[in-house]
Amino acid sequence: MWKVYQFPTRLPLPDEWWDLSMLEITIHGRGGQGVVVTSRILGTAALYDCVYAQDFPLYGAARRGAPVMAFVRIDDEPILLRGYIEKPNILMLLDESIIEVKDVFSDLPADCTIIINTIRRTEDFKDAHPEIKDLRVFCVDGTGIALEYLKKPIPNVVIIGFLIGITHLITIDAFKKAVRDELEKYPPDLIDMNIEGALKACELVTGTGATTR
Repeated sequence: MWKVYQFPTRLPLPDEWWDLSMLEITIHGRGGQGVVVTSRILGTAALYDCVYAQDFPLYGAARRGAPVMAFVRIDDEPILLRGYIEKPNILMLLDESIIEVKDVFSDLPADCTIIINTIRRTEDFKDAHPEIKDLRVFCVDGTGIALEYLKKPIPNVVIIGFLIGITHLITIDAFKKAVRDELEKYPPDLIDMNIEGALKACELVTGTGATTR
């Protein structure tokens, strides 16, 4: 199902982050890791920040652990484009094992930024995949942070926090509201722990917990 937000009051997008009129994000992961929820949180947060957003999933096999993709578009103008995103500005990998079953690094644009949930270092991926050697690649142990805060290996909200730290794509206030909206069926303390873990990941961007080129 497509989820499209059209909101009449706009705030300026952070043009220091990208020069294109529209930002496109592709999210890869596995069933049960919150891939679709990740896209919905980003779309809802964009709405709260008074910009236009569109998010939608692409499901694989209907089983836990199967590869799942989701997509997000954000713009300060109404979004008329439809269809899957082939050349994302941001590529998020919630599970690094996806690299073994999908060719996620081929034909990425020169301005693409990659975020990988892993305990490995950026150099490991660039050495193994020369096609991304000139791209911005960030590695963060999102699962480790999720286990610390949630006691569960579900890193999606944590990785959004890391994305915010890198890009300032959405505001923290909008992010918190979106998390509470999209996770409303869960206990309040679990929602709070997700937000706390995400803020921890956000802080790691300038610390030692994240690696980049």
